Amino acid sequence: MSQVAVLEAEVCSLYEAAFEEARCHRWIESQKHGHDLGNDGFLEWYDRFWWNFLRYRHLEHLLGEYRWLEFAEATFGVLAPLVESDDELAVEIIDQYRQGCENLDILNWGLRNQMCLVEVRERLTLINMNDARIDPRFN
Repeated sequence: MSQVAVLEAEVCSLYEAAFEEARCHRWIESQKHGHDLGNDGFLEWYDRFWWNFLRYRHLEHLLGEYRWLEFAEATFGVLAPLVESDDELAVEIIDQYRQGCENLDILNWGLRNQMCLVEVRERLTLINMNDARIDPRFN
Protein backbone atom coordinates (compact mmCIF):
# COMPACT_ATOMS: atom_id res chain seq x y z
CA MET A 1 0.00 0.00 0.00
CA SER A 2 1.52 3.30 -1.03
CA GLN A 3 1.94 6.20 1.38
CA VAL A 4 -0.36 8.27 -0.86
CA ALA A 5 -3.14 5.69 -0.56
CA VAL A 6 -2.74 5.65 3.23
CA LEU A 7 -2.99 9.43 3.40
CA GLU A 8 -6.02 9.54 1.09
CA ALA A 9 -8.00 6.89 2.96
CA GLU A 10 -10.75 8.27 5.14
CA VAL A 11 -9.93 7.73 8.80
CA CYS A 12 -12.79 6.46 10.93
CA SER A 13 -13.01 5.99 14.68
CA LEU A 14 -13.82 2.54 16.06
CA TYR A 15 -15.40 4.12 19.09
CA GLU A 16 -17.73 6.32 17.05
CA ALA A 17 -18.72 3.43 14.76
CA ALA A 18 -19.29 1.12 17.74
CA PHE A 19 -21.41 3.72 19.50
CA GLU A 20 -23.59 4.03 16.39
CA GLU A 21 -23.97 0.23 16.20
CA ALA A 22 -24.84 0.10 19.90
CA ARG A 23 -27.34 2.93 19.47
CA CYS A 24 -29.10 1.04 16.66
CA HIS A 25 -29.08 -2.14 18.72
CA ARG A 26 -30.59 -0.29 21.68
CA TRP A 27 -33.35 1.13 19.48
CA ILE A 28 -34.21 -2.25 17.92
CA GLU A 29 -34.19 -4.08 21.25
CA SER A 30 -36.22 -1.29 22.88
CA GLN A 31 -38.83 -1.65 20.12
CA LYS A 32 -38.99 -5.41 20.74
CA HIS A 33 -39.44 -4.90 24.49
CA GLY A 34 -41.93 -2.05 24.13
CA HIS A 35 -39.87 0.40 26.22
CA ASP A 36 -36.54 2.17 26.14
CA LEU A 37 -33.79 -0.10 27.47
CA GLY A 38 -31.56 2.88 28.19
CA ASN A 39 -27.95 2.14 29.05
CA ASP A 40 -28.72 -1.58 29.36
CA GLY A 41 -29.32 -1.64 25.60
CA PHE A 42 -25.87 -0.17 24.99
CA LEU A 43 -24.16 -2.48 27.46
CA GLU A 44 -25.85 -5.51 25.91
CA TRP A 45 -24.38 -4.61 22.51
CA TYR A 46 -20.91 -4.22 23.96
CA ASP A 47 -21.19 -7.53 25.82
CA ARG A 48 -22.46 -9.43 22.78
CA PHE A 49 -20.80 -7.77 19.81
CA TRP A 50 -17.75 -5.64 20.74
CA TRP A 51 -15.06 -8.31 20.17
CA ASN A 52 -16.44 -9.48 16.82
CA PHE A 53 -16.91 -5.86 15.78
CA LEU A 54 -13.21 -5.22 16.51
CA ARG A 55 -12.09 -8.33 14.64
CA TYR A 56 -13.98 -7.33 11.49
CA ARG A 57 -12.80 -3.71 11.65
CA HIS A 58 -9.22 -4.93 12.20
CA LEU A 59 -9.45 -7.01 9.03
CA GLU A 60 -10.92 -4.07 7.10
CA HIS A 61 -7.93 -2.02 8.20
CA LEU A 62 -5.35 -4.69 7.34
CA LEU A 63 -6.95 -5.30 3.94
CA GLY A 64 -6.97 -1.57 3.17
CA GLU A 65 -10.76 -1.30 2.98
CA TYR A 66 -11.23 1.19 5.83
CA ARG A 67 -8.63 3.03 7.84
CA TRP A 68 -9.42 2.93 11.54
CA LEU A 69 -7.84 5.55 13.75
CA GLU A 70 -7.24 3.20 16.67
CA PHE A 71 -5.11 0.79 14.61
CA ALA A 72 -1.57 1.70 13.61
CA GLU A 73 -1.30 3.63 10.36
CA ALA A 74 1.64 1.42 9.32
CA THR A 75 -0.62 -1.66 9.31
CA PHE A 76 -3.19 -0.19 6.94
CA GLY A 77 -3.43 -2.44 3.89
CA VAL A 78 -0.60 -4.83 4.83
CA LEU A 79 -2.67 -7.87 3.84
CA ALA A 80 -3.89 -6.46 0.53
CA PRO A 81 -0.81 -7.56 -1.48
CA LEU A 82 -1.18 -11.14 -0.21
CA VAL A 83 -4.85 -11.30 -1.17
CA GLU A 84 -4.23 -9.63 -4.53
CA SER A 85 -1.48 -12.14 -5.33
CA ASP A 86 -3.85 -15.03 -4.53
CA ASP A 87 -1.76 -16.23 -1.59
CA GLU A 88 -3.98 -19.20 -0.71
CA LEU A 89 -2.44 -19.66 2.73
CA ALA A 90 -3.02 -16.01 3.64
CA VAL A 91 -6.61 -16.13 2.35
CA GLU A 92 -7.31 -19.26 4.43
CA ILE A 93 -5.77 -17.74 7.56
CA ILE A 94 -7.70 -14.49 7.06
CA ASP A 95 -10.91 -16.50 6.71
CA GLN A 96 -10.18 -18.41 9.92
CA TYR A 97 -9.45 -15.16 11.75
CA ARG A 98 -12.72 -13.76 10.43
CA GLN A 99 -14.54 -16.81 11.82
CA GLY A 100 -13.14 -16.26 15.31
CA CYS A 101 -10.07 -18.49 15.36
CA GLU A 102 -7.15 -17.41 17.50
CA ASN A 103 -3.41 -17.80 16.83
CA LEU A 104 -3.22 -21.20 18.53
CA ASP A 105 -6.25 -22.49 16.60
CA ILE A 106 -4.61 -21.50 13.33
CA LEU A 107 -1.23 -22.95 14.28
CA ASN A 108 -2.91 -26.23 15.22
CA TRP A 109 -4.75 -26.19 11.89
CA GLY A 110 -1.40 -25.71 10.17
CA LEU A 111 0.07 -28.67 12.08
CA ARG A 112 -2.89 -30.92 11.28
CA ASN A 113 -2.65 -30.03 7.60
CA GLN A 114 1.14 -30.31 7.45
CA MET A 115 1.57 -26.66 6.51
CA CYS A 116 4.90 -24.90 6.73
CA LEU A 117 4.58 -23.35 10.19
CA VAL A 118 7.14 -20.66 9.35
CA GLU A 119 4.82 -19.43 6.59
CA VAL A 120 1.77 -19.68 8.84
CA ARG A 121 3.57 -17.70 11.55
CA GLU A 122 4.67 -15.03 9.03
CA ARG A 123 1.05 -14.39 8.08
CA LEU A 124 -0.11 -14.44 11.69
CA THR A 125 2.58 -11.89 12.50
CA LEU A 126 1.20 -9.59 9.79
CA ILE A 127 -2.31 -9.97 11.17
CA ASN A 128 -1.15 -9.43 14.77
CA MET A 129 -4.46 -10.32 16.40
CA ASN A 130 -3.46 -8.64 19.63
CA ASP A 131 -3.80 -5.25 17.92
CA ALA A 132 -7.55 -5.90 17.88
CA ARG A 133 -7.79 -6.40 21.64
CA ILE A 134 -8.95 -2.93 22.54
CA ASP A 135 -11.20 -2.40 25.52
CA PRO A 136 -14.37 -0.43 24.89
CA ARG A 137 -14.42 2.97 26.43
CA PHE A 138 -17.51 4.56 27.76
CA ASN A 139 -17.82 8.33 27.92
